[in-house]
Amino acid sequence: MGQPRAHGELSGAASAPRHIGQILVAAGVLAFGAALAYGSTLLPEATGYAKVGPRLMPTIVSGGLILLGLVLLKEALYGGFSGVDESEAAASPTDWRAIAWISAAIIANGILMVPVGFVLSGTLLFVLAARGFGNKAWLKNAMIGLVIAVVTYAFFNYGLGLGLPRGILPV
Repeated sequence: MGQPRAHGELSGAASAPRHIGQILVAAGVLAFGAALAYGSTLLPEATGYAKVGPRLMPTIVSGGLILLGLVLLKEALYGGFSGVDESEAAASPTDWRAIAWISAAIIANGILMVPVGFVLSGTLLFVLAARGFGNKAWLKNAMIGLVIAVVTYAFFNYGLGLGLPRGILPV
């Protein structure tokens, strides 16, 4: 027998109820982390003294995803997340309009990044994502998005020397 848990149930996979939704999320995170880890091995190795190259960040992110997936799987197998009612979550309506706005923001950013540049596509990304979260102040969101995009562009281009797409702006 395992140790008693906070809710009076015994710990251990045999005594804990299965939370299928949580197990599937954990499996998805693990699969994505493993795929990213494999993909990062296909990137070229860094040369030079520091050995920091294009492989570093995908390797760190994939390791974090795999660790997160393992923690999620452990929680799902040993009682699940307390306070999470999967049946209530399943009964809650999905806000498909919000998903559409945010998906459009990400897709537009990917398509427009090179032709119009990082600053304009980043501004549009912010405006559309803010709309997806329910904010309808278009001009205010455009100004905030523009400031964030310009600061990010300047940091990467002039601070780090990493060229982001300039596009149609004479930046």
